[in-house]
Amino acid sequence: MDNLVELSMEGVWCWQYISCLQGRLPNLQRLRIIKPTRGPDISTDPSNSFMDKAKLEILDLSGNSEMNIVPNSLSKASRLQVLILDGCNELKDVVVPDGLPRLLKSFSFDGYGSASCRAPTVELPSKQERPSTPTTKEGASISKISLEGCSQLENLFVRGLANLVELDLSGAAIKTLNFNTMVLEVPMLKRLFLLGCEHLRAIIWSSLTDSFKLELLCIDTRAETGRSRPCIDRNNSFQLEVHAIVVDARLARSVWQLLCNHYAAAENVYLNIHVTSAVYSELSQSKVKEKEKKIDMYGDQVSLLQLVQADRYSDVQSMVGDAPAAAFPKPPANNLDRHIEITKGSHVLDSGLGYVMTRFADSLHVHDVSTSASLPTVLWRLLRQCRVERCPKLGEAFPSETFEFLKLETFWASDLLTTRWICSKGYRDFNDGSFGKLQHLRLRSCPSLQFVLPVWFRSFPSLETLHIIHCGDLRHIFVLDKRWCPGETSIQVVAFPRLTTIHLHDLPVLQQICEVKMVAPKLNTIKIRGCWGLRRLPVVGARSGDMKKPTVEIEKDVWGALDWDEEVAPGHFEAPLHSRYYKKKLPRVSVLRYSL
Repeated sequence: MDNLVELSMEGVWCWQYISCLQGRLPNLQRLRIIKPTRGPDISTDPSNSFMDKAKLEILDLSGNSEMNIVPNSLSKASRLQVLILDGCNELKDVVVPDGLPRLLKSFSFDGYGSASCRAPTVELPSKQERPSTPTTKEGASISKISLEGCSQLENLFVRGLANLVELDLSGAAIKTLNFNTMVLEVPMLKRLFLLGCEHLRAIIWSSLTDSFKLELLCIDTRAETGRSRPCIDRNNSFQLEVHAIVVDARLARSVWQLLCNHYAAAENVYLNIHVTSAVYSELSQSKVKEKEKKIDMYGDQVSLLQLVQADRYSDVQSMVGDAPAAAFPKPPANNLDRHIEITKGSHVLDSGLGYVMTRFADSLHVHDVSTSASLPTVLWRLLRQCRVERCPKLGEAFPSETFEFLKLETFWASDLLTTRWICSKGYRDFNDGSFGKLQHLRLRSCPSLQFVLPVWFRSFPSLETLHIIHCGDLRHIFVLDKRWCPGETSIQVVAFPRLTTIHLHDLPVLQQICEVKMVAPKLNTIKIRGCWGLRRLPVVGARSGDMKKPTVEIEKDVWGALDWDEEVAPGHFEAPLHSRYYKKKLPRVSVLRYSL
């Protein structure tokens, strides 16, 4: 029997006969032990195993209703491609300490029972061969299935496991995980792990909203990365936690479908989504390429000009240190509970990702993205913290159709070489409450910036700090959106009731901070350097009693060129401090520049 390739046994003494075959049948490839009525010896003596069959490719243990464990020696069957555990309802879990064979391609655990026929090849039983109703009323007791490390796993069928809590498919080759055809009737499923699944493109959730209630979803589709699990806070009160690192943002559609179908309220969800590389969209790729061509048609000349403006004499500044006014606040350090990060590569924002961002995200970080596509053009009602940096082709952060920034508190941007404005002009709802909670506005090295925000309301009620440096084309920070405020309804005054600090540095063509009258009664610190075109300061009013006047640091020439009247007079400010520009000695080296 040395050349025996396939062995199928069904009935009472299956396991006793198998125990007699230790060291025999060296060429066995397909082994089926079906519906034994006596308990398996391996449950009490794992060493008495049949897993010395090095060439085994198919193992079918269907109907082993008394088997309590999966033997650890199964990991030694290095060529195993198919594992079928249909009807093994007494198993507590499918977890092999040394891991299941890496070459495993197909796995089946049908709580309804074993199939009527056995496929002779490396395939799972078809739908027609499977039972249509559960064989027993008790159901399966299994609570965990771990197929971690099965890098060839493509086919999966799990059904009727009423007590299954955790499913781990980390490292699998599955492209689409379908909860209508591959994983069914798992009402207690709480944890799903898909770490290291670089081929995963979509998760199709069950159309039945009460089919399960996930509490933890972990995804990582990067190639050749470790599968370290995220830190989970067991003390939080969220109904769902999603930790995802994805290369293809189309996978975000699956996250969006999960959130829509099962978790309507954003406060019930924790999100940490990181999109790392190429992103595809339903939008026309030709439009994006056209836009990028317009940016590139300027040629190297514009790129050189922008680079000079954005990084002027950076090597010298690194030796002597920046002027005090050029010190820039650090970006937001802590991500909020629903955070999305988009980084690297050429992105066109996918619609599914856009829905997750605008309906759930409260913090956003976009950096090192080389496309001209702007952020989604929909409502941003939950976003509280936005950080954008090193996006050389980004023409605008938010287009004209974007509004309702109801909760935005901090906007921080840096090194946006072609960005002309943060939020463009266009139709807005006058009463939408946008930027009503904006506290900190900070911009650095945006050489093409012409303005920051359009004004279609009469107040920035929460703005406290305004910090902008190295923006060579900036003429106004806030401009009137005349398309929304024409004629008599035009805004004449914009109030900044909580503004305390203004730092402006290297804005040579800046004329006014706000295109219309700017009133800031609590302003206490103004630091201005290199703003040679500035002609107007905010209205702070005459202060009496214990109220201190705002302190001012500004060049003498700029102070002398300012326009004054009854509303803005030199006496409303402390005596200005001029030129504390160089605090460190210049190095004893040549810093001359020349051009050909």
